[in-house]
Amino acid sequence: MSSTPFRDTATKVARTSDYITMSVNCDRVRSHSWWKNVVEYGAWEGPGGARVGPPTPEAIDGIAKLFNTTADQVAVMVAADWYGVETDTHLSARMLSLTPVLDSLDEEDAELVETLARRLAR
Repeated sequence: MSSTPFRDTATKVARTSDYITMSVNCDRVRSHSWWKNVVEYGAWEGPGGARVGPPTPEAIDGIAKLFNTTADQVAVMVAADWYGVETDTHLSARMLSLTPVLDSLDEEDAELVETLARRLAR
């Protein structure tokens, strides 16, 4: 797993959305300037010595909505970025984001996705 899966995921979202849209799409649980600072500086760092603190527990659901993943996956990402706590699994930010989607598939569709992913990875 990346040591900054939260920032990695936020950066990926920021490639297709501006910071104001990110704020709106997370139900405004975090401001556009917070998203800008997370993407540009990462956890605890910020412009001019300002800190980018972790999201509050109340913000997790909105961030999960923005990241298109579960609240549990966002909590894992927060723990890694802000506190250096990593799970025993070594999953990328991409996998943390895709896990709930893949788990929701029926077996036939999951096999199809696995076959496609393995073919594309060649």
